[in-house]
Amino acid sequence: MIRRRTINQPFQGDGRPCPSQMEQFKPCPVKPCYRWQYGQWSACKVEDAQCGEGTRVRNISCVVYDGSAEDVGKVVDEEFCGEIEPIIDGDKKIILEETCTFPCPGDCYLREWSEWSLCQLTCVNGEDLGFGGIQVRSRAVIIQDLENQHLCPEQALETRPCNDGQCYEYKWMASPWKGSSRTVWCQRSDGLNVTGGCLVVRQPDADRSCNPPCSQPHAYCSETRTCNCEDGYTEVMSSDGTLEQCTLIPVVVIPTMEDKKGDVKTSRAVNPTQPSSNQSGRGRTWFLQPFGPDGRLKTWVYGVAAGAFVLLIFIVSMIYLACKKPKKPQRRQNNRLKPLTLAYDGDADM
Repeated sequence: MIRRRTINQPFQGDGRPCPSQMEQFKPCPVKPCYRWQYGQWSACKVEDAQCGEGTRVRNISCVVYDGSAEDVGKVVDEEFCGEIEPIIDGDKKIILEETCTFPCPGDCYLREWSEWSLCQLTCVNGEDLGFGGIQVRSRAVIIQDLENQHLCPEQALETRPCNDGQCYEYKWMASPWKGSSRTVWCQRSDGLNVTGGCLVVRQPDADRSCNPPCSQPHAYCSETRTCNCEDGYTEVMSSDGTLEQCTLIPVVVIPTMEDKKGDVKTSRAVNPTQPSSNQSGRGRTWFLQPFGPDGRLKTWVYGVAAGAFVLLIFIVSMIYLACKKPKKPQRRQNNRLKPLTLAYDGDADM
């Protein structure tokens, strides 16, 4: 046994200090705790028939436990509970027999009541609104023949108020993708996986398979549930926007100056927005995709074609100008008068 005391007023000035011993212990005899407890129900037994309405029974047993609510107890001889009034969970009415139903082939029936759920409060952003808590339990419907579904009862639900609940937060969790599927579940803020609490409208997808499936050669289902083509192939789309076929992209060999030994870079591309997996200098692959998802040529292809056409015209013009023969310059006429030359013929008259 333990007893404790506290200090009401600490000492001041020249007052006497308080004693340091605040707890005292003393041994006491241990007296076991005993109680009556129900046993398990027996199987449903039907008299003179294979199925239908019958009865089931159970017994009460004397158990010893440590006095806590968590201890389920251990069965002992009934003589230890001889002086205890038969009361189970505060109820003096002991029920040891009840009617039951053993379903016949094709019948619908309700299963046993589930355990009471935890006390759930009405919370907003983790704060209790003060409306109190509620607990729920249910009985599931077992349908053996779908033809009798309209005759089956609905799932039974029961509720009761409670006051020991807590406010929790709930969020969706998902496992990594395995092919086109993954596992999705709801988790409470204390780490417990639950079947309710998360908003259904925010539930992530557990399946990303394409509908219709990607049956074309070299096609696969992407994360956006659309059919795309593998590396080295381009999509050819039909008029309704579905993938019609995957066409092989031609190989374009581009010489490079990075390697003096004459290595070349090969271009066969799928998606120019995706980085190349080969980051090294030798054997690097560039990706070009002239066709869009709708099967039409992209805008930049027209721009390149127009530029090439202008460049061709320019080259032809330069060649023409370079090869054209220049005109010969016209000779100027010499308007100067030739000097008069007098020849002497030896005439004496001169």
